[in-house]
Amino acid sequence: MTREDYIKSLIKSHGYNLKEFSTQIHMPYTTLLSILNGSIGGAAVDNVLKICSALHIKIEDLNQLETEAEVLPKEHGVEPDLDTYLLKLINELSPEKRIALKILLTNM
Repeated sequence: MTREDYIKSLIKSHGYNLKEFSTQIHMPYTTLLSILNGSIGGAAVDNVLKICSALHIKIEDLNQLETEAEVLPKEHGVEPDLDTYLLKLINELSPEKRIALKILLTNM
């Protein structure tokens, strides 16, 4: 899951759509869309701080998502290890992140 997808799922889990959330954090809707459809890594720090503050997460959580995605095994034949790895990650999630994951999986 990308950082942008994670943010979108958290916004949904808090009961907002993107338009409502942008109003809530006093950010232009088009700015929020650009951040979440492009790269949060290229966004102004002030904007990322607004988003993280409203969602009650730390910027470090977003950085950790990127790091964990890079560590994920990519070779063929690792299905059992991949399942174990995913279960370990899910068990380590905070309650808010588990809700976001459930919402994301439900909407697939």
